[in-house]
Amino acid sequence: MAITGFNHTSFTVTDMEKSVKFWTEQLGFEAASVSPRQGRWQEEVTGIAGASLLVAHLYGHGHHIEFIQYLGGAIEGAAPPPALVGAAHVALETDDIEATWATLLRAGATAQGQIARVTSGTVSGVKAGYIRDPNGILIELVQLAPR
Repeated sequence: MAITGFNHTSFTVTDMEKSVKFWTEQLGFEAASVSPRQGRWQEEVTGIAGASLLVAHLYGHGHHIEFIQYLGGAIEGAAPPPALVGAAHVALETDDIEATWATLLRAGATAQGQIARVTSGTVSGVKAGYIRDPNGILIELVQLAPR
């Protein structure tokens, strides 16, 4: 057995339209497809009884992101806090974290924390902050230190 490559990162969302709009218009990704997925194989792959999905594939910044909205088999609940085991985030670099932060908040994102300057380790001088997209996906904005 050998892993041969990295394919994509996926997040479950409650509103596909909001996610695709936010990630394309605000974060510069391109939607390659948005399509329904039905059939027993969805239950088999996900382990979720009655799974019926809407799936979007977006590409940008050298990465492939997939969003899944459960049309059948959805489980209600809040987005996980960053400290919950299994929680994940995407880190995106920006050249002006304050302006990017403000733009994303106006576009429907919410602050998870605040922008802070890293003051220790090998990344000292970097600015970072967690923000959530309109579906609760954690995004870490990172502004690298000047060289």
